[in-house]
Amino acid sequence: MATYNRGRHILPSIQSVLRQTRQDFELLVVGDCCTDDTADVVQALASPQIRWSTLSERGGSQAFPNNAGIELARGQYIAYLGHDDLWAPDHLQALADLFGHNQQPDFVVSGTIFHGPRASNFRWVTGIFSEPDAALKHFFPPSSFGHRRDVVDRIGKWRSPKEITAPVDADFMLRAAKSGMRFVSTQRITVQKFAAGHRYLSYMSQGSDEQERMARRMARPGFDGYLASELTKAKAANTYMIMVHPDYERFEKGQLATQIATNKGIVRPNLSSLRQREVVKQDSSPKALDWSPFQAGGDWILWVGCNPRPKLLVPFKYAGKARICLHIRHVQREALTRLKLSVNGQPVVASISGVRQVGDLWNAQATFETALRKDDHTILELHLTRLQRPAGRNGIGVADIEVTPLGWRGLVAKGKRFLARSATGNRVLANLARGKRLLAKFRPAR
Repeated sequence: MATYNRGRHILPSIQSVLRQTRQDFELLVVGDCCTDDTADVVQALASPQIRWSTLSERGGSQAFPNNAGIELARGQYIAYLGHDDLWAPDHLQALADLFGHNQQPDFVVSGTIFHGPRASNFRWVTGIFSEPDAALKHFFPPSSFGHRRDVVDRIGKWRSPKEITAPVDADFMLRAAKSGMRFVSTQRITVQKFAAGHRYLSYMSQGSDEQERMARRMARPGFDGYLASELTKAKAANTYMIMVHPDYERFEKGQLATQIATNKGIVRPNLSSLRQREVVKQDSSPKALDWSPFQAGGDWILWVGCNPRPKLLVPFKYAGKARICLHIRHVQREALTRLKLSVNGQPVVASISGVRQVGDLWNAQATFETALRKDDHTILELHLTRLQRPAGRNGIGVADIEVTPLGWRGLVAKGKRFLARSATGNRVLANLARGKRLLAKFRPAR
């Protein structure tokens, strides 16, 4: 289990391993140079089956902890589990049954449900196949597969994302498939995947509510019926076995890795101090399932995706309150009568003004006052109504975001800008700075 700063939220994933019906395993939790309390959380479990280690330098990819884990492993077979995914209790047994078969596969893959953000109705199913060349076409997440220990001796280790065009997990699997290794499927779903890359800014606001709810559901009677129902829904919605590999060679090395890191919020815009009114222009950077960037007349607009709680990032820090104005769009005026949201987890209600029709869209400004974080980016989370939710241009859109400092700090900054416009003002500012230095020099020690 590769991890990075997951803290207590790693527990549902670890507990899904400890509940396995097959107990002859060791769980190696390897941190990518973790700087939070993940080590304390893991070690507090005090299980003889769990070993913790962390890399001395951050690699920025699961590739590095995976390689370290393989080096430490004492078993004949290697299985992986994402630090936010869950295994069903029979997952390891399902893999072991096929590894012990006379056909002796190199990889065993189990069925997986990809879950989008809560209430998004996003479900993909992968990992159920019978074709011998399925791994050349379909993507299977690491949480779904196990392989023989000697696979890395034959194809090499997991590779750095900076050296390859494909994501590190797709690269590892495709190298094995292209070398002629044999992949077989368990033909049943034993993995629940909550992909961080599908959740915009997921690494900035960690949580495990979805995993905990799923763990409770897995423990209740009737879970097999739930799986059968999800499989039927996926086939009806054409979301069954559709995760196919694109042509990775059309990307630059490391490009997809950067896009995934941007979705997660690991890579984000530079953080600046808020000193005056600023306008955040939207761009084409990926926003996971929250938003789809669309360019209109040279400007970018974010149109809401399938997540009913999409997030926005404010790249300014400020020790005080600020006024934020969102320029919003919708095809129906009724959708712009109100806007509820939260700022860094605190609920806020915006006032709506300036409603007007431009072309086939209604435009408005949603304004509210809130405290920004003093030393980090601020996260806005919209709580959309049913009318605001639909994907594409039938849902709500967000264009510019205006951020204006309030309070005495904002007034001081405004006064300094006014003074700086003249030679007299510059002398006043210089005298003020000189006075501050003198006061600091003669301030009595406490």
